[in-house]
Amino acid sequence: MRAGRIAALACAAALVAGCALNSRTVVREIDDASKSATSPLASVAIVAVDRDAGARRLWEDAFAARFAARGVATTKGEGLLDGASVDTDAVTADGSPVIAAARKAGAEAIVFIRPPNAVPVEPGRSAYRWLDARSGPDPRTELDTTPVSVTEVRVFDLTSKARTWRAMVLVRFPQGAADAGEAANAAVAAMALRGFVPVAR
Repeated sequence: MRAGRIAALACAAALVAGCALNSRTVVREIDDASKSATSPLASVAIVAVDRDAGARRLWEDAFAARFAARGVATTKGEGLLDGASVDTDAVTADGSPVIAAARKAGAEAIVFIRPPNAVPVEPGRSAYRWLDARSGPDPRTELDTTPVSVTEVRVFDLTSKARTWRAMVLVRFPQGAADAGEAANAAVAAMALRGFVPVAR
């Protein structure tokens, strides 16, 4: 029993640092932008930052379903983005209109998502993106040339509690839109370990 508890704690600690949730998915937190929450979020606005409206809806729906399953109220971003310019490079939508709309909707935080197709991985040798993600072989090793997609997720707190979290969700052997649910599962599970949402029962 004691050995099992130690193993479980070790796995939880490893996940916070960035480890595989399954054989395909890894969450890597950005340390200086991720803090443990002092209290869970009751409501969030979910904004996918992508110029393609269909992709925005798909990813927002996937994340909204995972938050709702843990009892967190959600508002999706289509209405919030009215009048705001989408900046996929900065992983944000032009500040004040979206923030004001999220506050009006009663959200305690905005969850910004940048899907992998927002900034495509360029093919070719040593075509790197963030944190070990790549689209071509790594010239430094022949052991792992697995194609990987990256979804960036960032929590922007709208209250005085300063709950911030930022991570890259890496999916090996990516399948495009089909990965939205898997990336959402991984991100929300990692947030739960930091206290942002209730742990799944």
